Parts: sequence; structure tokens; C-alpha cells
Amino acid sequence: MAVVDGEAPLPLRHPAKPLPFELVQHVAIFFEERLHTQALNLLLDVLSSDPNASASIFIPSPQHLALAATFLVHPSTTARPKTTEEEEAPNVSLRLLRLVNSLVGPRNAALNTAFTFTHFETSRHGTRRYLDNTSTNTPTGHGDKRLNLDRDIDINLAQSASVWSRAEDFWHAVGWALNCSVLHPARWECWRIWLELMCEVLEDDWAERRIERERNPSDDDGILKESMIARYILASNAGFGRNRRMLRAIFADGGATAVNEFREVFHHELKLSRKKTTEDKEPRKREAVVDIDAEEYGDFYLTSDHDEDGASSGRESKRPRRGTVTRSRKPTSTPKSNRNSEAATPDPTLASSLLGDANSLALRQRLLHLLSTVAHALPADFMKLRDLYDLLVENIRPLPLPIYQSFISPLALPYFSPEAYSTLCECLLYCLRESTAANSDDEYLNQSKLEKCFLPYATATASLSDNVKMSLTLEALLILLADSNMLHITDETKLLTKKGIIKRAEKAQLETRKNQFARMSEDLEWSWLGESAERLTFLVEEVIPSSTDATGSS
Repeated sequence: MAVVDGEAPLPLRHPAKPLPFELVQHVAIFFEERLHTQALNLLLDVLSSDPNASASIFIPSPQHLALAATFLVHPSTTARPKTTEEEEAPNVSLRLLRLVNSLVGPRNAALNTAFTFTHFETSRHGTRRYLDNTSTNTPTGHGDKRLNLDRDIDINLAQSASVWSRAEDFWHAVGWALNCSVLHPARWECWRIWLELMCEVLEDDWAERRIERERNPSDDDGILKESMIARYILASNAGFGRNRRMLRAIFADGGATAVNEFREVFHHELKLSRKKTTEDKEPRKREAVVDIDAEEYGDFYLTSDHDEDGASSGRESKRPRRGTVTRSRKPTSTPKSNRNSEAATPDPTLASSLLGDANSLALRQRLLHLLSTVAHALPADFMKLRDLYDLLVENIRPLPLPIYQSFISPLALPYFSPEAYSTLCECLLYCLRESTAANSDDEYLNQSKLEKCFLPYATATASLSDNVKMSLTLEALLILLADSNMLHITDETKLLTKKGIIKRAEKAQLETRKNQFARMSEDLEWSWLGESAERLTFLVEEVIPSSTDATGSS
């Protein structure tokens, strides 16, 4: 159940030094005059890379970095930009933030200060954020002066309208961003970039602190507790409710419950600019088809204020009189009603989109990996790793088959370690398998435990979907054990594999389908089960080395 962090060494980081006070003032003036790209480009010019890794370099202040991160997602710079400065600000901001993170790292750049959520801070304490002059850009000779970070840049985007003030906490932003991955593709493009940046920063921050702790083993876990991801986790009230909320944010699916819990971060965030709305409509106009034989007349009968939900009418008088009855054209209304009835029925083939695109699934797994890393290192402060995996099983087991396979297959998403994958698969199998299956005294998964406890069994229920999931999970475990040189196929392995395939197929035949959607998905699920059975057979017969091959090669 151990979580193994990457062994790749971190790149050398430059020491950081604050910008001169005069430069800070110039940058603030640019921002306050809404010359965002000029301010950001000035910061990029100052942030020059010295080939000597030990040389200190100037870096933007935390308030500059916080504002740059807001530019990535704020509607005024993404959905509804009014000027070229606002439109170009997100791209320049992303360059700046990634360069700062790569050159000096999250700790030297004080990103834990810049990326602090303050939604409840003012309302609870009536105070603003301050930093000691030792870590801010105060002029020389003012050692007793404290810098007011919220008033340093006098624009709303740096204060009450920032992402750090609008979002309740990190998990609110995560939940809304992942809701957008399902419901609002235009907003998802912006939130995806922000969330990818946050994952990079959180991973680098944790890695730096882990390495420092390994260099000083006498130190306690304080340096890890001060990490950004630990602060985001521990900022909420302790308890299982907090932990469940984080998992709900990571698995936000755009449903009514998820949208009610993780609402939009900014006011009128989904409102697009008139320019973008026009661009979205133009392709649809060009795609209008004219086919007289099929009585499809494209946009001939459409006007600029035409209601798409209204039925198309035939030839109308220019001045319709009161009491005039217009005859609707049946050939055009009938296909439309058929399309509406078809759209009302869920399509099981679209299940893979219920959690968004591949980028969305990858980001969800990266966040889960971060949680597992913290749970492994700080179980007393967060929760035990086993409890986290129980929550993962609770959220992953009900997922549609394509998404389920993406989360448990080591070939689909790269962010779990082999140990994490095997633990997750083992927990899922314990939840799925039939109650009469044998148990093992072995703590960790091995070939003997796989063959004794999982391989020859079906699920506890007659659910076809559950039997498919068990088969997919066994595939993943075979691959994981083989990659770790912990599995050598024997005749017994082949026999148990075949026995399990037959037993799961027989168990699934007992299921009865009552509703229309279940019957629609049945053929697809049988295809999944058959293809998984073929892959299991191919793995044990052809791919994974047998014990005789291993003996012969030795």
C-alpha cells in the first residue's frame, strides 16, 4: 500500500531575490492602468535565467503571481475580453508562472503565499493579508513597515474579484473546474490550464520538501505539513466529511448534486462575449443543408430572431390577422419530434464523456495521487491510506465501464505508481468478488494471493457490469504483477483463469434487465466481457512468461 514518489532528481533552482521597490511600483501602475501585458512582459524581462544555478535572480512578488494566476481563468480576460491587453494576458501569465516555477521553484517564489485562498478570511477576521518586510518588496530603510498585499495592486482582479477570493477554497475551484469539463467546454479550456499549473506547483512543492526532509531525517513532519497541498487539505474542518468533500470535488460529474455543491467561481462566468457568441453561431449557419426532395430548406425560413424551438410554418401572410390559423408543415416537424425523443434517451456509448475528456481524467488522477502521497506521509493529520482507498473504491466502482477502465488500468493514465494501482485494484476486487471466495493471510498482493482469492471467482451480484469490472481489474493486476517480475504462468494459473472467465459469464446471465436504458447497454457490456476474457486468455497463454520459460532461461 506504500506510495512511492518519483526518484527523478529535481532541477537546480536559483535563489530568489525580491524586485526593487521602484520596479514594483512601475508594475503596479501598469496593472492599475489595465496595461496587463506590458506589466507581465516587464516581469518576464526581469526574470532572466543566469547559467550559474547559484546566482540569485529577481522574481515577481507574490501579489504579482496571484494576479497572473487570476488572469488565466477570470471571465474578463478569457470569456469576455474587451481589449487586446485583456485578451493576451492569460498567455503571457502562463509563461510567467511556469518560468518562475521552473527557475526558482514554488518555495523560493513564495507560491504558498501567492496561492492562498482568502474567501473566508476577511469575513471571519476583518483583516487583510500582511507579510513581514523580510519576504516582500519593501524599500530599503523601512524595516518596520508591513506590506498590505491586497492593496498593493489597486484593481479588483487583485482583490475581491481574484480567483483566490472568489473560490471558497482549492476544492471548490477543483469541483467547479471539473464540472466545466463535462458541461462547459469553453470554460474548461481555461480552467484546465489553471488546474494543470496548480498540479505542477503542488507536485514540485511537495517534492522539494520531501527531499529536504530526507536530507534532515531528524526533523519532524513540520516541513511536509507546511506544503501547499497539505495546507489545502488541512484548511477545512477535520473529519471524514472534509475528506469526502475533496473526493466529491475530484469526481465532480456535472450532475445536479455536483453543480449545487461546487458552483461557478465568478459572477456570470458562463456568459460569453458577443464576438464569441457570433463565432459559435456562424458554423451552424454554414452547415445548413438544402434538399428540396426531402423538404429541407436550410435557413431559408429562418430569421435573425427565429425561435429554434418553434415549429416551422408554411407560407405566411405578411400581416397576419387576428384569428388567422397557420398550418404547420408536418414533414419538417415530425423528424424534429423524433430527434427530441431520441435525445431524451441516454446513449450508453457516450458513457466515457460523463467525467469529461482525457485531460479531465488525467487531472483527476493527478489529484488523487497527491492525496495518496499526503495520506502516506501524514496519516495522523490527514487520514490513513487504507481509508483513502476505501473512499476511492466508493467513487470508482459505480463509474461507467470506459471511465472505470481508465482509472484502474496502468496502461491508460500514468500518474499512479504500480504500488498504488495494485492496492486500488485489490480493494476493488475485495468489494466486487463473491462472498464465498477464499481469503489469504498475505498482507501484500502476490501470485499466490491472486490465484487463491480473485482469479477463479465471479462477483457477489449477478450484475453484468460488475462482472465486466472484475474482469478488467484482473487484467490490470496480471499486467502489474508481470511487470514487477512477480508472476510466472503455470498450468494452474491458466486453469484458474479459464474457470473465472466461465464463472463470470454464467453469473452475468442471471441478471434481468427491467428498464430501457439497461437493455440498450446490455449488448455493449457483453462485448466488454467477451473482449476482456479474450485478453485475459491471451495474457496467460501468450504474453506473460510461464514458469517453464523462466526455468529454461535460468
